[in-house]
Amino acid sequence: MSIQNHESASRKRVFDSKSAVFATLLAVGAALGGLAEADSPMAQLQQDAPSNWGKWGANDQVGAINYLDEGQVLRGAASIRSGRRFMLQVPMTHGDGPVFPGRTPTQHFMAGDESSYSSRKAEPMPGGMKGSDDVVFMFLQGTTHVDALAHAWYGDQVYGGVPADSTVHGHAHADVGVLGKRGIVGRGVLLDVGRHLGTGGRLPPDTCVHLADLEATAQAQGVTMEKRDILILRTGSIARFYENEPDHAWDAMNEPGLCYSPELLNWLYEMEIPAITADNIAVERVMQEINGEVFAIPLHGALMRDLGIVLTEIAWLEDLAEDSDADGQYTFLYIAAPLKMEGGTGSPVNPVAIK
Repeated sequence: MSIQNHESASRKRVFDSKSAVFATLLAVGAALGGLAEADSPMAQLQQDAPSNWGKWGANDQVGAINYLDEGQVLRGAASIRSGRRFMLQVPMTHGDGPVFPGRTPTQHFMAGDESSYSSRKAEPMPGGMKGSDDVVFMFLQGTTHVDALAHAWYGDQVYGGVPADSTVHGHAHADVGVLGKRGIVGRGVLLDVGRHLGTGGRLPPDTCVHLADLEATAQAQGVTMEKRDILILRTGSIARFYENEPDHAWDAMNEPGLCYSPELLNWLYEMEIPAITADNIAVERVMQEINGEVFAIPLHGALMRDLGIVLTEIAWLEDLAEDSDADGQYTFLYIAAPLKMEGGTGSPVNPVAIK
């Protein structure tokens, strides 16, 4: 399946309609931020949950990516059979998306082109050569992107127990720049939950993906998740954004995704999963009800802040999924190199899967 053309104006209405919801989320976050860390619902939820703090020393900033040593790179390379390559980034197009409500989609502007010469505002270089130049304004999470481990937290500490004040005016700890220096390379395993459990190859909106769903999908695909595999989760959600007549309207606030459970957290911890890449806005369901209480993106706190698992969001998995369904190969070498954006909360990325 290829990305289809669509109207930017219709997508703008989607983003505008969500601004009130985003404002509500900010207000809820501000209210919870006023609570002592031990009193916040998220802190109470995570009280007995696994944590990787201190596992790789007091100065660790890359978390579970530490699992991806040279041996894991070689293990991923051993999955290559045909050399077919799949680029997993969505297009970066002017005024488009998809992005989380409240973020501005990529804005692309030409700073120089043929009009510079035809208007006589610029002269060709010696010998007659001309050139173009451009600039872009974007949220660092405004396309397919990797989140810094300190991008999301609860209470007053980010990953590793460092004070949350370290995020002020740029991340001084666990920024995306350190992930850019390390890179994310290992054996990727696609779990196509959308194709296995969905209707028409994708999950309906508001669907929770649980550990049992991951296990059932792996069994149906004939693939075994091994320790330190990079989990690639396909729900089929992002493709809706690019379709003129989707089965359901794309909506960032009700996309299907992983849902919080102690069983899922313990499995990810015991399996030493270093990273998760997914084809939705947040990897998880944005709004979740846990023990009768509503939480926004609770897995961001559990996975990033506490376990140091690196998340990549808004991935394009349709072509990879179709190819894997055709040949039965769901493992591959996975490579993602975030930009070395020092102090950054995240980075655009074009992950590569090589089968």
